[in-house]
Amino acid sequence: MLRLLAMLALTGATFACAEPNDAVAASPDSEPAPAVKAERLDVVDRAIALHGGDRVSDAEISLTISSKSGSFDVETRRDGESFEHRIIEVKDGVERVHRQTNSELTLTEDGENVEISEDESARRLSYVNQRMYFLFLPYKLNDPGVFKEDLGLETWDGRALQKVRVSFQPESSAGASSEYMYWFDPETSRLEQFAYDYSGGTGLRFRRLFNYREVGGVLFYDAENYGLNEKSGDLSVNLVTPEYAADELPLVSTITLSAIEVN
Repeated sequence: MLRLLAMLALTGATFACAEPNDAVAASPDSEPAPAVKAERLDVVDRAIALHGGDRVSDAEISLTISSKSGSFDVETRRDGESFEHRIIEVKDGVERVHRQTNSELTLTEDGENVEISEDESARRLSYVNQRMYFLFLPYKLNDPGVFKEDLGLETWDGRALQKVRVSFQPESSAGASSEYMYWFDPETSRLEQFAYDYSGGTGLRFRRLFNYREVGGVLFYDAENYGLNEKSGDLSVNLVTPEYAADELPLVSTITLSAIEVN
Protein backbone atom coordinates (compact mmCIF):
# COMPACT_ATOMS: atom_id res chain seq x y z
CA MET A 1 0.00 0.00 0.00
CA LEU A 2 2.84 2.43 0.80
CA ARG A 3 4.27 1.80 -2.66
CA LEU A 4 0.88 2.50 -4.27
CA LEU A 5 0.47 5.77 -2.35
CA ALA A 6 3.91 6.90 -3.49
CA MET A 7 3.03 6.06 -7.11
CA LEU A 8 -0.23 8.00 -6.84
CA ALA A 9 1.51 11.09 -5.53
CA LEU A 10 4.21 10.92 -8.18
CA THR A 11 2.01 10.27 -11.20
CA GLY A 12 -0.54 12.83 -10.09
CA ALA A 13 2.21 15.44 -10.28
CA THR A 14 4.20 14.44 -13.34
CA PHE A 15 2.53 12.10 -15.76
CA ALA A 16 1.19 12.30 -18.32
CA CYS A 17 5.08 14.78 -17.79
CA ALA A 18 15.88 28.07 -16.93
CA GLU A 19 14.19 31.17 -18.16
CA PRO A 20 11.26 30.87 -20.60
CA ASN A 21 12.37 30.39 -24.22
CA ASP A 22 10.06 32.61 -26.30
CA ALA A 23 8.96 31.79 -29.85
CA VAL A 24 11.73 32.77 -32.26
CA ALA A 25 11.19 31.84 -35.90
CA ALA A 26 10.32 34.80 -38.11
CA SER A 27 9.01 32.80 -41.09
CA PRO A 28 8.23 29.18 -41.99
CA ASP A 29 11.50 28.96 -43.93
CA SER A 30 13.77 30.49 -41.28
CA GLU A 31 16.24 28.33 -39.38
CA PRO A 32 14.96 27.37 -35.91
CA ALA A 33 16.90 28.64 -32.93
CA PRO A 34 18.95 26.03 -31.05
CA ALA A 35 16.65 23.98 -28.84
CA VAL A 36 16.95 24.79 -25.15
CA LYS A 37 15.51 22.40 -22.58
CA ALA A 38 13.34 24.48 -20.23
CA GLU A 39 10.73 23.99 -17.57
CA ARG A 40 8.62 26.84 -18.97
CA LEU A 41 7.94 28.10 -22.49
CA ASP A 42 5.84 31.12 -23.35
CA VAL A 43 3.85 29.30 -26.04
CA VAL A 44 2.98 26.49 -23.61
CA ASP A 45 1.97 28.92 -20.88
CA ARG A 46 -0.34 30.70 -23.34
CA ALA A 47 -1.73 27.41 -24.65
CA ILE A 48 -2.62 26.19 -21.18
CA ALA A 49 -4.43 29.46 -20.48
CA LEU A 50 -6.27 29.31 -23.83
CA HIS A 51 -7.43 25.72 -23.28
CA GLY A 52 -8.88 26.36 -19.84
CA GLY A 53 -6.02 26.71 -17.38
CA ASP A 54 -7.51 27.74 -14.05
CA ARG A 55 -10.92 26.37 -15.01
CA VAL A 56 -9.46 22.87 -15.43
CA SER A 57 -7.75 23.08 -12.04
CA ASP A 58 -10.96 24.03 -10.23
CA ALA A 59 -13.90 22.28 -11.89
CA GLU A 60 -16.13 19.24 -12.05
CA ILE A 61 -16.14 17.81 -15.58
CA SER A 62 -17.98 14.84 -17.07
CA LEU A 63 -18.02 13.52 -20.64
CA THR A 64 -18.04 10.43 -22.84
CA ILE A 65 -15.06 9.38 -24.95
CA SER A 66 -15.71 7.20 -28.02
CA SER A 67 -13.44 5.54 -30.57
CA LYS A 68 -13.27 2.40 -32.69
CA SER A 69 -12.60 0.28 -29.59
CA GLY A 70 -15.74 1.47 -27.79
CA SER A 71 -16.63 4.20 -25.32
CA PHE A 72 -16.27 5.07 -21.65
CA ASP A 73 -17.37 7.86 -19.32
CA VAL A 74 -15.09 10.20 -17.39
CA GLU A 75 -15.96 12.14 -14.26
CA THR A 76 -13.26 14.33 -12.76
CA ARG A 77 -13.14 16.86 -9.96
CA ARG A 78 -10.20 19.10 -9.12
CA ASP A 79 -9.84 21.59 -6.29
CA GLY A 80 -6.31 22.98 -6.45
CA GLU A 81 -3.98 20.09 -5.62
CA SER A 82 -6.84 17.79 -4.62
CA PHE A 83 -8.42 15.61 -7.32
CA GLU A 84 -10.76 12.68 -7.94
CA HIS A 85 -10.96 10.86 -11.29
CA ARG A 86 -13.53 8.20 -12.20
CA ILE A 87 -13.30 6.12 -15.39
CA ILE A 88 -16.54 4.20 -16.00
CA GLU A 89 -16.64 1.49 -18.65
CA VAL A 90 -19.14 -1.27 -19.41
CA LYS A 91 -17.50 -4.33 -20.97
CA ASP A 92 -18.91 -7.83 -21.35
CA GLY A 93 -21.96 -6.66 -19.43
CA VAL A 94 -19.92 -5.61 -16.38
CA GLU A 95 -19.62 -1.99 -15.24
CA ARG A 96 -16.06 -1.27 -14.10
CA VAL A 97 -15.24 1.93 -12.26
CA HIS A 98 -11.64 2.99 -11.69
CA ARG A 99 -11.43 5.75 -9.07
CA GLN A 100 -8.22 7.64 -8.35
CA THR A 101 -7.63 10.33 -5.72
CA ASN A 102 -4.53 11.87 -4.18
CA SER A 103 -4.32 8.98 -1.75
CA GLU A 104 -5.85 5.85 -3.29
CA LEU A 105 -6.80 3.89 -6.38
CA THR A 106 -9.86 1.63 -6.26
CA LEU A 107 -11.70 -0.62 -8.70
CA THR A 108 -15.30 -1.76 -8.50
CA GLU A 109 -17.20 -4.19 -10.74
CA ASP A 110 -20.98 -3.79 -10.69
CA GLY A 111 -20.61 -1.88 -7.42
CA GLU A 112 -18.47 -4.52 -5.67
CA ASN A 113 -14.92 -3.65 -4.57
CA VAL A 114 -12.16 -5.57 -6.36
CA GLU A 115 -8.88 -6.12 -4.53
CA ILE A 116 -5.90 -4.82 -6.50
CA SER A 117 -2.59 -6.58 -5.98
CA GLU A 118 0.66 -4.64 -5.80
CA ASP A 119 1.68 -6.02 -9.21
CA GLU A 120 -1.67 -5.03 -10.73
CA SER A 121 -1.74 -1.53 -9.21
CA ALA A 122 0.82 -0.08 -11.66
CA ARG A 123 -1.21 -1.24 -14.69
CA ARG A 124 -4.48 0.09 -13.25
CA LEU A 125 -2.85 3.40 -12.39
CA SER A 126 -1.48 3.71 -15.93
CA TYR A 127 -4.96 2.99 -17.31
CA VAL A 128 -6.41 5.99 -15.45
CA ASN A 129 -3.48 8.34 -15.99
CA GLN A 130 -3.32 7.83 -19.76
CA ARG A 131 -6.98 8.67 -20.20
CA MET A 132 -6.84 11.75 -17.99
CA TYR A 133 -3.55 13.00 -19.44
CA PHE A 134 -4.64 13.00 -23.08
CA LEU A 135 -8.10 14.37 -22.30
CA PHE A 136 -6.86 17.69 -20.93
CA LEU A 137 -3.72 18.42 -22.93
CA PRO A 138 -1.94 20.83 -22.80
CA TYR A 139 -2.96 21.24 -19.13
CA LYS A 140 -0.24 18.92 -17.73
CA LEU A 141 2.71 20.34 -19.65
CA ASN A 142 3.92 22.53 -16.77
CA ASP A 143 3.96 19.73 -14.20
CA PRO A 144 7.21 19.19 -12.24
CA GLY A 145 9.71 17.06 -14.13
CA VAL A 146 8.34 18.04 -17.57
CA PHE A 147 10.90 19.68 -19.88
CA LYS A 148 10.22 21.55 -23.12
CA GLU A 149 12.37 22.37 -26.14
CA ASP A 150 11.29 25.04 -28.62
CA LEU A 151 12.15 23.69 -32.10
CA GLY A 152 10.88 26.71 -34.04
CA LEU A 153 8.32 26.67 -36.84
CA GLU A 154 7.43 23.74 -39.12
CA THR A 155 5.10 23.95 -42.11
CA TRP A 156 2.13 21.57 -42.28
CA ASP A 157 -0.28 21.82 -45.22
CA GLY A 158 0.98 25.32 -45.99
CA ARG A 159 0.57 26.46 -42.39
CA ALA A 160 3.43 27.30 -39.99
CA LEU A 161 3.10 25.65 -36.58
CA GLN A 162 5.35 26.09 -33.55
CA LYS A 163 7.00 22.79 -32.68
CA VAL A 164 7.84 21.84 -29.09
CA ARG A 165 9.50 18.61 -27.93
CA VAL A 166 8.62 17.40 -24.43
CA SER A 167 10.57 14.93 -22.30
CA PHE A 168 10.30 13.87 -18.69
CA GLN A 169 12.57 13.58 -15.70
CA PRO A 170 13.88 9.98 -15.64
CA GLU A 171 11.82 7.63 -13.45
CA SER A 172 9.29 10.38 -12.66
CA SER A 173 6.43 8.17 -13.90
CA ALA A 174 5.67 4.91 -15.67
CA GLY A 175 5.83 6.70 -19.04
CA ALA A 176 8.87 8.87 -18.33
CA SER A 177 10.96 7.25 -21.09
CA SER A 178 8.50 8.41 -23.76
CA GLU A 179 8.93 11.64 -25.68
CA TYR A 180 6.20 13.89 -27.05
CA MET A 181 6.06 16.45 -29.84
CA TYR A 182 3.49 19.24 -29.83
CA TRP A 183 2.55 21.69 -32.59
CA PHE A 184 0.85 24.97 -31.62
CA ASP A 185 -0.65 27.80 -33.64
CA PRO A 186 2.05 30.49 -33.17
CA GLU A 187 -0.53 33.29 -33.11
CA THR A 188 -3.23 31.90 -30.83
CA SER A 189 -1.15 29.17 -29.08
CA ARG A 190 -3.95 26.66 -29.70
CA LEU A 191 -2.74 23.05 -29.64
CA GLU A 192 -3.18 21.72 -33.19
CA GLN A 193 -1.58 18.26 -33.09
CA PHE A 194 0.77 16.09 -31.05
CA ALA A 195 2.75 12.86 -31.31
CA TYR A 196 4.36 10.46 -28.84
CA ASP A 197 6.40 7.28 -28.77
CA TYR A 198 6.07 4.55 -26.14
CA SER A 199 7.07 1.05 -25.00
CA GLY A 200 10.73 1.45 -25.82
CA GLY A 201 10.13 2.76 -29.32
CA THR A 202 7.81 -0.05 -30.41
CA GLY A 203 4.80 2.28 -30.66
CA LEU A 204 4.23 5.69 -32.24
CA ARG A 205 1.05 7.78 -32.31
CA PHE A 206 0.17 11.08 -34.00
CA ARG A 207 -3.06 12.94 -33.28
CA ARG A 208 -4.48 15.79 -35.38
CA LEU A 209 -7.12 17.79 -33.53
CA PHE A 210 -10.41 19.13 -34.90
CA ASN A 211 -13.93 20.14 -33.88
CA TYR A 212 -12.82 22.51 -31.13
CA ARG A 213 -15.54 23.81 -28.83
CA GLU A 214 -15.54 25.66 -25.55
CA VAL A 215 -17.70 24.37 -22.72
CA GLY A 216 -17.70 26.14 -19.37
CA GLY A 217 -14.47 27.96 -20.16
CA VAL A 218 -12.56 24.78 -21.17
CA LEU A 219 -11.56 24.08 -24.78
CA PHE A 220 -12.33 20.51 -25.91
CA TYR A 221 -11.48 18.80 -29.20
CA ASP A 222 -11.84 15.55 -31.14
CA ALA A 223 -8.84 13.85 -32.75
CA GLU A 224 -7.78 11.75 -35.70
CA ASN A 225 -5.41 9.13 -34.29
CA TYR A 226 -2.63 7.84 -36.60
CA GLY A 227 0.08 5.37 -35.70
CA LEU A 228 2.41 2.43 -36.04
CA ASN A 229 3.55 -0.49 -33.92
CA GLU A 230 6.81 -2.32 -34.65
CA LYS A 231 8.93 -4.80 -32.70
CA SER A 232 12.21 -3.18 -33.76
CA GLY A 233 12.09 -0.41 -31.16
CA ASP A 234 13.18 2.14 -33.77
CA LEU A 235 10.06 4.30 -33.64
CA SER A 236 10.69 7.81 -32.33
CA VAL A 237 8.61 10.95 -32.05
CA ASN A 238 11.45 12.71 -33.87
CA LEU A 239 10.47 10.86 -37.06
CA VAL A 240 7.18 12.73 -37.31
CA THR A 241 7.39 15.27 -40.13
CA PRO A 242 4.68 16.25 -42.62
CA GLU A 243 6.12 13.78 -45.17
CA TYR A 244 6.48 10.92 -42.68
CA ALA A 245 2.96 11.41 -41.34
CA ALA A 246 1.50 11.38 -44.86
CA ASP A 247 3.47 8.36 -46.09
CA GLU A 248 3.99 6.14 -43.03
CA LEU A 249 1.25 6.71 -40.44
CA PRO A 250 -2.14 5.14 -41.20
CA LEU A 251 -5.32 6.27 -39.49
CA VAL A 252 -5.94 4.04 -36.46
CA SER A 253 -9.13 5.59 -35.08
CA THR A 254 -11.11 8.78 -34.58
CA ILE A 255 -11.59 9.89 -30.98
CA THR A 256 -14.69 11.94 -30.21
CA LEU A 257 -16.03 13.58 -27.06
CA SER A 258 -19.72 13.98 -26.26
CA ALA A 259 -22.11 14.80 -23.39
CA ILE A 260 -19.60 17.34 -22.03
CA GLU A 261 -20.54 19.13 -18.81
CA VAL A 262 -18.35 21.58 -16.86
CA ASN A 263 -19.33 22.93 -13.43
